[in-house]
Amino acid sequence: MAALHRVIGIAYDNGIEQIDAGESPAPPPIKSSARIPALDGLRGVAILLVLLCHSIFEFHPTSRVLSSMLVVGRLTWSGVDLFFVLSGFLIGGILLDAKASPHYFKTFYVRRAYRILPLYAVVLALFSLRYIAPHNSPGSLGTFSYSSIPWASYATFTQNFWMVMLGTFGPGALAATWSLAVEEQFYITIPLLIKRVDRSQLVLALVSIVLLAPALRTFLNTFIKHGELACYVLMPCRADALSLGVLCALVARSGRDWEFLLARRSALCWITGLLFAGLIPFSFLRDKSTLMVTIGYSLLAFFYTGCLLIAITGANATIQRVLCNRSLGQLGVLAYCTYLFHLPLMEAARRFIGLRFAYSSEGVQFFGGLIGVLFTLGAAKLSWKFFEKPLLRRGHSFRY
Repeated sequence: MAALHRVIGIAYDNGIEQIDAGESPAPPPIKSSARIPALDGLRGVAILLVLLCHSIFEFHPTSRVLSSMLVVGRLTWSGVDLFFVLSGFLIGGILLDAKASPHYFKTFYVRRAYRILPLYAVVLALFSLRYIAPHNSPGSLGTFSYSSIPWASYATFTQNFWMVMLGTFGPGALAATWSLAVEEQFYITIPLLIKRVDRSQLVLALVSIVLLAPALRTFLNTFIKHGELACYVLMPCRADALSLGVLCALVARSGRDWEFLLARRSALCWITGLLFAGLIPFSFLRDKSTLMVTIGYSLLAFFYTGCLLIAITGANATIQRVLCNRSLGQLGVLAYCTYLFHLPLMEAARRFIGLRFAYSSEGVQFFGGLIGVLFTLGAAKLSWKFFEKPLLRRGHSFRY
């Protein structure tokens, strides 16, 4: 079992010094209370990928040349997979560190509620205004997509099940919330698992999930209606990325595995590079094609796990400097609000520009998306300073 830990393990180093055989032992494994600047940058990369996907690389121009150029960014939709790996690592680390606390469940869920629910409630409240918009509003402002997904499912984080049953993401403004539902369902299951089983059993359970997730996706994609959508939005189907993150958090708390990984930083970079090369052919596939949902999602999960390990071990000095860039780190801090609001504000910008130009034109869709991104970043900065940060402080007043 120790060998298995080492193969899939993770260790954390605040610096980027190499540790060779014969040097002093590595410092103790990290605690969840430690700030990891490189992870803010990695979170910034994740949200940047999502923004690029929805504003540029999902764009389908009539020009064949431009369309061919955009192929290079077609995998930017996978920024959400990077979020899953990061979430598994960070949430898993918090729970592992607090496992012996008498307030384990209460503090975890209260803190999560302060972090997730208030801003999400704002999004749902704003979205509900669509139902009172006058139908005779001019042009594109008067046309709102019909929502076949019950509003109550968004309030209970079950919209991903409805998406599969109905075969649709629902209204575009709330389409991205499927991943939030996946995260919330993960929060229900992983605290129980970490609390109730010992380390060796936990590792075995997580490795089993990583191995079984592609088999589950293959089954659902083959045998159920809207199977490709089920593979994309259901938590068990994306649990391999989440579980890999938790495995990283587990081994980060083992001094032996820490030293093992630090001694093999160069190999880690090469393996991650090979995984990246293996993903290149997937750029030409749809995000829910059969090959992508069966093999591609697993390959992405392992690639982003490699990125996480490189970030926290300082395996590459250049990458470390990039991830510790102040602007990228700030983008990572603003990621939650940015993720929730970017689609609604992009759509709003397109509709207002559509008052003057044809809403369905390529120019309106492209430039409206970019304008929406700019407004999103401005709103996220204000939200963090005046809304989210004060709520986080209140949530952290509850101690483990």
